[in-house]
Amino acid sequence: MNDQEEAPGLGLLAGTVSYGLKRAYLRVIRDLEAALLPHGFTPPLLAALAIVAANPGIAPARLAAAMGHGRSRAAPLLDRLEAQHLLERRGGADRRSLGLWATGEGEATLHRLRPLVLAHERRVTADLSAPERRAMAASLERLAGGGEGDAS
Repeated sequence: MNDQEEAPGLGLLAGTVSYGLKRAYLRVIRDLEAALLPHGFTPPLLAALAIVAANPGIAPARLAAAMGHGRSRAAPLLDRLEAQHLLERRGGADRRSLGLWATGEGEATLHRLRPLVLAHERRVTADLSAPERRAMAASLERLAGGGEGDAS
């Protein structure tokens, strides 16, 4: 589309939260992918490593649920992170369970990626005020199911 063309109308979808979220997600994820690509990372790899680091010993099934993935989709991510020595699998709470831990190298990688993630966040929220960013984050958390007990 050139500068003279108008964006097409959205019809029934105009003003809907669900379609607005989809369009925003595509913009946000493309920006994050571009920021992470030179570092050999993807948004799902970042999410998996960040969640493991924040929850030492987390079970793979709980990680997959936190990411909104099935276990079969999370397994290749874990395999890749483990092959890169960024996380390790160990025995969990009982002998039958498995837990995930970020390695020192994994923690260092998150530390190196932090400025990229923060710069990405600033880019994609540049048109929002601080109160708008906080309100949006809280609203998205509720929509994602993190606030089931909240009154709406």
